[in-house]
Amino acid sequence: MFEQNRRVFLQRLATLTGGVVLVPFVTACGRGASPESPVSPPTEPVAPGIPVVPVTKPEGWDPIAFNKIRGNAGAIPESYLPSINGPDGEMKHLGKHLPFVPAVDAALVPPGYLALMWGDAGKGYARHPNAARSEEKPAGHWYNWIRIRKAVAGDAEELESAYSEWPGIADGDNGAYAVFGGGEITDDGGRNTIYLAALPTDLNPGDTIRIYAHCLTHGEYVDFLTV
Repeated sequence: MFEQNRRVFLQRLATLTGGVVLVPFVTACGRGASPESPVSPPTEPVAPGIPVVPVTKPEGWDPIAFNKIRGNAGAIPESYLPSINGPDGEMKHLGKHLPFVPAVDAALVPPGYLALMWGDAGKGYARHPNAARSEEKPAGHWYNWIRIRKAVAGDAEELESAYSEWPGIADGDNGAYAVFGGGEITDDGGRNTIYLAALPTDLNPGDTIRIYAHCLTHGEYVDFLTV
């Protein structure tokens, strides 16, 4: 039944966006799984001096301030620190790495998944580009993992969606891409890339989730959204 729903989803989303949807939805071993096969939460690597990622949304949560502090402590590469600390650091660099849910018909997203993009232009943030590996960018530039858990204290299911390549999906990845607004996924520097990420099974409408993700080029970022 899930496989049938997946094919319907692909057909409908492709019709809506006029673009490419790359979704293997296979079960990955160790790093993540489909919603039908949840795994134990991955261990969060915390280096000495880097603030721990909170599991619940702190009172007065400020994602720009938190990610700036955590970035300067080591969660963001040293080469990018002048950018996040510069006069346009909040809007063009930190805000560019914060997740948001794009305006895509929720009925077109398969059960157990969430559509995410990075850098909400509605808030004035620069949109996050994506780039394949190349001679100029040997590491490439995209989010290679996204971890989502319900923002509650104590134990909670956490799923990691893996994206080991862009613009295509590699065998073994359980993450997926779609294109926002039509065209090719590589158009406009890859800024129309939608990440489809697996949601934990213990969520209900209106719950707050924590999104903890890693940009290959610019490090780790954390924020909270309501689903």
